[in-house]
Amino acid sequence: MRINPPTLFWIVIAAIVAADRFFPLVSFAAPWLLWCGAGLVVPGLAVSIAGKRQFQRVGTNVYTFEEPGQLVTEGPYRISRNPMYLGLVLAATGAALVSGTLSALVIAAVFAITVRCSYIAFEERAMRQQFGDSYEAYCRTVGRWLGRQRGAVPNRG
Repeated sequence: MRINPPTLFWIVIAAIVAADRFFPLVSFAAPWLLWCGAGLVVPGLAVSIAGKRQFQRVGTNVYTFEEPGQLVTEGPYRISRNPMYLGLVLAATGAALVSGTLSALVIAAVFAITVRCSYIAFEERAMRQQFGDSYEAYCRTVGRWLGRQRGAVPNRG
């Protein structure tokens, strides 16, 4: 069974709430965690939504387990190869910080690792197969999570 990333994200959020309520392990009583967490949730969701909207703008497939339709390199994809995933991971981490519990932070970390090792790895293989050298060139200039790769020359075309 394949779970689409947004569905997994909401499962993770539910798990964070449950961990906070029923299995907090260690609680951190720092008021600033609430603000830091909220400061990640809101922009995280915004980044993820912006990535999805860019896909919709160019009319390409947004679903992880379907064939990639087009190599998108504009909008948020100029600074991250995976803004939708980046946003979901930031939002989950923010939710864990808001909860202020170690168990929630562990859940967010497992989510981040799952996104990187499962979803992103799957999509990178599909993109390499579908777009070959064009995708490789894109990978050399834009980071998986954020920013330009070291030594990358900006595209002036």
